[in-house]
Amino acid sequence: MSAPMPAAARSRPAAATGSAWRARVLRADRVVCWIGRLGVALTLAVVLVFCFAQVLDRYLLKTQFDAWDQLARIGMLWCAFLGAAMALRERRNVVIDLIDSHLSERVRRVRDRLFDALLLALAATLFYKGLDVVEVGHFQDIVGTPFTYAVSYAALTAGMVFFMLFLALRLLIPNAPVPRDAFARDEGNGDLPGTHP
Repeated sequence: MSAPMPAAARSRPAAATGSAWRARVLRADRVVCWIGRLGVALTLAVVLVFCFAQVLDRYLLKTQFDAWDQLARIGMLWCAFLGAAMALRERRNVVIDLIDSHLSERVRRVRDRLFDALLLALAATLFYKGLDVVEVGHFQDIVGTPFTYAVSYAALTAGMVFFMLFLALRLLIPNAPVPRDAFARDEGNGDLPGTHP
């Protein structure tokens, strides 16, 4: 009969498994953040190009195409919903902390987890109901463009997908680090700290 293993020796494999799981989740988070940042950059580029094209068309080219502003609006919608999700993940969203100084650290953590869970439920509801709105949007054309309003309404559902992914991460790994800047070359150069705990 062998002696039982010391407690420290038994906990190492469990910790290694936990850290491997955590590393995989954080790696997937970096990929999703990269996709989100790319989406925000591309939608900003669409807004810039179509706003500039509208000015060129109005004063120089004088073509018959008059939906430049409609296409820029589509880009702004996508940018707003993707950008809001990215601000949430990078913890750069606005936080009003009137009672933080009066709460203990434990109560603040509970409050933050509860808020994240409620926000996740809200995002899931908006995603689910947004699918119906996208379906209705298929029947409504955006005047002057080859698109329907489904393209605009899909911005809400895509944004809610990012919201749900990032909120699930915050619930699974509450102290997940803010994602590294996608354009930084060295691993130690991260983003500025955000305001949300």
